[in-house]
Amino acid sequence: MKKINRRQRKRDWNKKLALKKHQSNINFKSYKKRASKRYNKSFEELVSELKAFQNDNVKVTAPLYFSLIKNPEETIDFVNKIEQLYLNKQEVFVDLKNIKFLDHSAITILVSILFSFKSRNIGFNGNFPKNKDLSLLLINSDFFKYLQRVNIPEKLEYKIGKQNQLFTRANKEVNSELGLIVMAEASKTVWGEHRTCKGLQRTLLELMQNTNNHAELNEKGEKHWWLSVNQNKSEKKVSFIFVDYGIGIFESLKNKPETNKWFGWLDKIKNKLVVGGNEEIFKLLLNGEMHLTVTGQHFRGKGLPGIKEVLDRNQISSLKIISNNVFADVENDTFTKLKCEFSGTFVSWELNENNQNIKWVV
Repeated sequence: MKKINRRQRKRDWNKKLALKKHQSNINFKSYKKRASKRYNKSFEELVSELKAFQNDNVKVTAPLYFSLIKNPEETIDFVNKIEQLYLNKQEVFVDLKNIKFLDHSAITILVSILFSFKSRNIGFNGNFPKNKDLSLLLINSDFFKYLQRVNIPEKLEYKIGKQNQLFTRANKEVNSELGLIVMAEASKTVWGEHRTCKGLQRTLLELMQNTNNHAELNEKGEKHWWLSVNQNKSEKKVSFIFVDYGIGIFESLKNKPETNKWFGWLDKIKNKLVVGGNEEIFKLLLNGEMHLTVTGQHFRGKGLPGIKEVLDRNQISSLKIISNNVFADVENDTFTKLKCEFSGTFVSWELNENNQNIKWVV
């Protein structure tokens, strides 16, 4: 009798599981239809929705030359205006209609801002550039795909074989596997085959780790880092954009506790400064001189100074860094003080045919 009851319970349980799976399949098919309708809207439908949204929200106009690399001050000023609206929980419409130049540094910033607004359910939208080439660049970046999503996922995963894409991780997560995936894809674009690029791997890992060091005082609660990978097969190069919305290098240094080895760093380096501006300090930091002076120990190749070493070894090219109010064109040894402050750290670099690499041994 007990045996029969056990069999019956098992049959009932299996039946229940089958019904649950069937309902799950129905729900998934329904979701796919809704998602397809939402994400595959026609150009005309998108434009119509954007116009309707524009009438009810604060409009912020993008600079004509929209680039953190080519036009840092105006672009940072634009970002700061939107950030203030975000903190005030105001809905925003970004006007891109008349821009004359756009690159992946600006697109990465736009998507990261969009992510912040969506995460707090604050309305965010924008229009298309009149310039068809710039409009196509924006569309191909998947910006408008993210714009139409109801919820932005915590992680935008890397897709093998996609020419231009964005990757992000939340909080303090360091993804060591990402370096291998990106290296394999990038080296194939540059040299036509997979090669080992130790400098590229090291740069990615140092930047992800660096996010942790400058995030603890970030009052906005945004601890995402963003990586944009853009492959140019015709020119045999891959460009990278990394954005960390922490508090930035100098704000982090200012707030070191007494127990930290960097506490009182400014007094210790005063005799090495001529003017004393952040641009001068940043140069000392990247060259490792600041580390030796403040800690009494030789620099061990970590963080942004470690990435400069990668550049010096010709493992990457065109390294540029923005942190707080400093723009550093590291390759050309030019450090400029900006009139406005970027809340975080921005890094761009390239991998090309002239950079050091090692052939894979099969």
